[in-house]
Amino acid sequence: MPPATLIQYILRRTSVSILTLFVILASLILLIDLIENMRLASKIPAADFAFALQLTFLRMPGLAQALTPFVFLFGGIWMFMQLNQRSEIAVMRAAGLSVWRLIGPPALLAALFGFFSVIVLDPLTAQLYAYGDELKNQYGRQTKNLVDISEDGIWLRQRAGKGALLLNAENFDQKNASLHKVTAWRVDEEAVFIERIDAEHAFLSGETIELHDAKLKNAQDREARHIPILAVSTTLTAQDLSERAVPPETMSIWQLPHFTMLAEAAGLPTKRYEIRFHDLCTTPLKLVAMILIAALFSLRPWRQGGGFRLLMQSIGAGFGLYILSEVFIALGMSGAAPVALAAWTPPIAAALIAVAALLQLEDG
Repeated sequence: MPPATLIQYILRRTSVSILTLFVILASLILLIDLIENMRLASKIPAADFAFALQLTFLRMPGLAQALTPFVFLFGGIWMFMQLNQRSEIAVMRAAGLSVWRLIGPPALLAALFGFFSVIVLDPLTAQLYAYGDELKNQYGRQTKNLVDISEDGIWLRQRAGKGALLLNAENFDQKNASLHKVTAWRVDEEAVFIERIDAEHAFLSGETIELHDAKLKNAQDREARHIPILAVSTTLTAQDLSERAVPPETMSIWQLPHFTMLAEAAGLPTKRYEIRFHDLCTTPLKLVAMILIAALFSLRPWRQGGGFRLLMQSIGAGFGLYILSEVFIALGMSGAAPVALAAWTPPIAAALIAVAALLQLEDG
């Protein structure tokens, strides 16, 4: 069998296996998520089945992207085991083909899909995820605070009675729960200006924001009034300010570095965004590692009754890599390990271990 024909054959078998498993798993996840969204819709008066269905389809690309490593793991296992059952691998090996020529095409497919997923699919997924969050807030008429970060610093919008309070701060000191160089605007329900407050410092204290050395100016005032300490009601806490910023899932790999820089300058924690960035960067390597793990167990000659054991071993190794990744991410989030090290160690370790084991298999 010419090498080109062999590569095309293995690529075709791999693509069919992965696509079939993807459709099966995605359909299952779609059904589960639809049921969960229907339960959510039952708690929102304005929501209906159409809302649940729309939210499900908006979340579907993100859920499918999270499934990708397992799709490549199970798809690789299925493909290699089919070749093994039909003795095609034994024939290829007898013809002098190395393990690497068998693994090369699916590994290349995994790497290319990984790059495509990060560069093309992830930006679309992030936009749909953000729209889904906006849809939930719109239907649920949630009153939670909205926190955003821009070149101008931190922006906070919260409902205040029938109107709203808009607050801008240059940066945030998490240790002292304080905001610096604060400007706040009150507007009514028609977005008409009511008053403006300027303060050098503001402190989050209980259910209030204490603006120290504040200058208050109403729409009717010509000059601002000085107030030593002005308390403004809020449901915001220091922890909320850190956690209610834009979720990293709503940003693509192209947006994350700039946003991380802005968040760091504003004094907000950036580990969530750094981990998300490095996790996206490791996607091609993760998918290749899954193919290597699938090949490690599925390419071995089957003995009597040994097929099921090899299948369970390969699945266990894949889930072990997932658990290890989650543990390292938790270490990175807690600051116990550098973020880049926490994100890259599991896929690199898995790939190296799989390659070492395959080298031993190749040498017999």
